[in-house]
Amino acid sequence: MKKNLIISALVLISMSTCAYGAEGYVFSVNNKVNSSVQINTNAPSYDYLKFYDIDAEMISAKLKVFNRKKEKDFIKTLSKKDKENYNYAKKVEKLVQKGRWNELSIKYPNYLPAYLEYYDKYISSNDYAGALLVLNKIQSLDKYNMVISADVLNYAYAMLYYNTYQYSNALRYFKIFEFTKNDGIYSSIGNCYFYLNNYQSAINYYKKIKVPTYTDKEYLFSAYLKMGNIFEANKYAQSLLNENYNFKNLMRVEATTSDDVAKLTYAYKARSLALTEEELVRANAEISALEQKKLEAKVMKLTQFVKVSKWSEFAKQMPENVSVQEISDKQDEFFKTANTYLSKYSGQQLTNAFKSLNEDFTNFVAQKKQEYYQEKQIQAQKELVLEQQRNNLLQQELIEEQRMHNYLEERNLYYNMSRPQPRYW
Repeated sequence: MKKNLIISALVLISMSTCAYGAEGYVFSVNNKVNSSVQINTNAPSYDYLKFYDIDAEMISAKLKVFNRKKEKDFIKTLSKKDKENYNYAKKVEKLVQKGRWNELSIKYPNYLPAYLEYYDKYISSNDYAGALLVLNKIQSLDKYNMVISADVLNYAYAMLYYNTYQYSNALRYFKIFEFTKNDGIYSSIGNCYFYLNNYQSAINYYKKIKVPTYTDKEYLFSAYLKMGNIFEANKYAQSLLNENYNFKNLMRVEATTSDDVAKLTYAYKARSLALTEEELVRANAEISALEQKKLEAKVMKLTQFVKVSKWSEFAKQMPENVSVQEISDKQDEFFKTANTYLSKYSGQQLTNAFKSLNEDFTNFVAQKKQEYYQEKQIQAQKELVLEQQRNNLLQQELIEEQRMHNYLEERNLYYNMSRPQPRYW
């Protein structure tokens, strides 16, 4: 919605009071036009603005609404010319209310209030590309910024370019407001640089923010991570985790931690908070790699050769009928059993134990595959039966149709034969 362009609290800035918001900030503006504002009457449609409530800060207009009595009283105060203009405005408003924008743009191409309403329509429906086209028209009609200030227009352009992923253009407009030293502006400039893959410049602007928001810290984490600066990325991952203890932040810390023991701890903690199968799979992939690495490191310290199976080899063979949770449970069982064998056995006993472990999980995979194929066969048989039932039903319908056809033909024949034949002489 349009209000999405202006977010959270107001901030005073040292410029012509202009307000906007981005990424959790507001860049405040107070620039409203009303009937008392002196307007250049030589400009197109300015004579009609007195009949509208203009919110210049939000770039919107609404025709003033009266009840019947108040409207009569209002019209009495108007001059003959203003009455004509008021009726003209009401005529245009009818097209606006009916949403006949194409007709309106053809019949009234220079009627500024209608374009302000058109802009509001696009913003309210989050159609930023459409709003951008209308804003160009508004700028051309209000070229001297008598209604909408240059600051408001420039920030609107910045936001619309940003929301249509035109980050180079958005950056150009956001930089107009850099002198305000506003946190929201710094954040928006940083975001533009981030999406333009200029991560160092993004970081430079994020660092200028006096009070970074949670979102700013997320961008800083991502920027450092993309630059390969794991140490700095980990600092922001820890900060994010302190603010919001969840799966995503635990995995961020895990990804930027160098110690494998700590990484494994964070991965297990993240898994315990997984809310989706996708998150569970992601956590298990990290756990599997770390547990396998730890297992093989233990085996390397042995004086004998022991072949260690890889859990990933079993996991990738699992058929579709094995749930993500069951795979997770079997993964835990595999590594727990393997580590138990390492601490409990040695020599030939250890070799036999790992051989047994490999056989157990090979058999498990084979069993699951067999169950899967059996389920598929049963499903195929059910589908075959259903198809046969559909064919039988269709055949019965065809037989009934033919029976009815024969009945009608016999009836018509009987009717024709029973009718008296006319005599001609």
